[in-house]
Amino acid sequence: MALFILFAPSGGVFLQYLIGLCSNERVSRVRLLFLQVLGLILVILSCSLSPWIYADETPAPKKRVTEGWQYHWGDLPRIETTGKWSFAGEQWLPSAVPNYFPGREQENIVWLKVDIPKGQWRDPYLFIASVDLTMQVFHQGRMIYHFGEINEQGESRFEGWPWHSIRLPEDYQEHPLYFRIYSYYQDIGLSGEVAVGERFDLLEETYRRGVTGLSFMLVVLLVGVITTAMGTIKKDRRVAVSTGVLSFDLALMMFAENELSQVVWFEPLVWRYVAAFCYFLVPVFLSIIVISWLRKEAPNDKPQRISKVAYGVFALSVGFVVGVAVLSAFTPFNFVNAYPHFDVLFIVMVLSLMIGCYRRFKSLGAPGVLMAFGILALFVSLILDMLSAHGMILWIGHAGQWGLVLFSIASLMVYLVQDWRQQISLDMLTQHLEHEVEMRTSDLQQSQRELERLAKEDPLTELLNRRAFTALATSRISDAIRENSNISLLLFDIDHFKEINDLYGHCVGDTVLTEIAKVTKSSCRDNDVICRYGGEEFVILLSQTDTINAEILATRVSTAIKNLDIQAENKMIHVTASFGLISLPVIAAKVSQSGDILERLLIAADKLMYEVKSSGRDGIKVWELDSNISFQLESV
Repeated sequence: MALFILFAPSGGVFLQYLIGLCSNERVSRVRLLFLQVLGLILVILSCSLSPWIYADETPAPKKRVTEGWQYHWGDLPRIETTGKWSFAGEQWLPSAVPNYFPGREQENIVWLKVDIPKGQWRDPYLFIASVDLTMQVFHQGRMIYHFGEINEQGESRFEGWPWHSIRLPEDYQEHPLYFRIYSYYQDIGLSGEVAVGERFDLLEETYRRGVTGLSFMLVVLLVGVITTAMGTIKKDRRVAVSTGVLSFDLALMMFAENELSQVVWFEPLVWRYVAAFCYFLVPVFLSIIVISWLRKEAPNDKPQRISKVAYGVFALSVGFVVGVAVLSAFTPFNFVNAYPHFDVLFIVMVLSLMIGCYRRFKSLGAPGVLMAFGILALFVSLILDMLSAHGMILWIGHAGQWGLVLFSIASLMVYLVQDWRQQISLDMLTQHLEHEVEMRTSDLQQSQRELERLAKEDPLTELLNRRAFTALATSRISDAIRENSNISLLLFDIDHFKEINDLYGHCVGDTVLTEIAKVTKSSCRDNDVICRYGGEEFVILLSQTDTINAEILATRVSTAIKNLDIQAENKMIHVTASFGLISLPVIAAKVSQSGDILERLLIAADKLMYEVKSSGRDGIKVWELDSNISFQLESV
């Protein structure tokens, strides 16, 4: 641990030392491999243990460089006396991102200008995820970093797509940085994340991403080995070997594109060759897997009948890989220019493979579904990675590799499904019987709930009926007695309701009742107990409500009823109601008397309501009682 603590803060320096040492011809290959593995182990340990080692230090967080980008197409002029680049007096155009600049015609060089955000960093570095294709970085006319060589004629060649860590001068915040970028590729500029921060923090975050990518790769490789072993044991050698080779191909592609591949061996171009041709070979192995599975399930079919599409995809993808390899080896054509063409071809081939073999997949049952799912997951994952690489969506890094993992797991699940097919059949039968029982139980429970609802609700207004109201209101009064809280009861009756029924019929009368129930619900609170007490009478029990607030609510309900727009026979029906409100500040009684208190409150409120009707209807009469409820209610 002490040795690790000594080396962890300068992990980048140690890695650079290893890279330099690796270039020494006197170092044996065995020792070289040992040093590279040791460096990778130290990187992983640094990512894992650095939070505990530096727990007391709080460096300034990194800042993404997302604003202030400017660009200039073509090379800048040089100063005649010194031969240095002249950055002043040129027209710079603003750009929202550092990887897309409109107006490109035949230019292979673009200059970028940006002011790096300020921050309190001890050792500031600029991190760039990738660049298309080579670049030089200048500060105050001095080149502080370069990747690849750009000759005097302004030409360069592809060197790979590594990540870059650029040390910034002490006065970097006072002067802008200039990037001279060369690309004959369709894309030009800085791709992915561009951030400034503490060197150790940026390297740690980069290595953490690499470790995450390695975990994906190891899952793919391990599952591929297990799948190959299981298939070989089951005498599915052709399917098993093709699946294992594809898993190895995907794992190798993932490692070649991993951040830590630069740490193991800093040869970005070689790793890009490996990643590219592994990517180009994916449809080849996919078509072999499909052909092997279909031949296994239908061994007597002729190859042409198995799937012409699968054979076509195999032939086309093999031809593409061979063609790119030959052109790259014997012509000026660079394999990186094959990426856009293969992206389109990949979409066409894999979609054709899935659509053309869809019926065959269905005939294979669960293994076919899993195979189709795995191919679909692989396809979607690579499509997302493709869109990210072309700047059509945000940079996703290793986030798209979940599809490769799903493909490997789906391949393993094919054999697991075969092993447990008989058990699954028994489980399905058991589940079917249990499902039938659950369905019948659910139907009975639903019927019971419906009966309970019908027993509690008035079928016309969907308010509580009299019996349900009595039970709930008695419980609320008991709570009020225990808590010494006030309670109010509001009873109202629709005025001239019999005349409405006689003049317009019971259908209109039902409409009036329904509309009154709706506006009463909307006017009351959630905890108010609302009931259609009988005929055209409604009652509301208001818990923890004093006389003033209860009268306000009664007025609100009365106004809502008056504002109803109900038409019948081209006439507007004006509806009013008479209200009786009785309120108790504190109930001096026993809990066992709750039912009797409710009955007496209803009687008192009913008498108040009929006093309103006797005095002309459409009104509210309020009576506030004191704690001696028994005496006062009897006096009513």
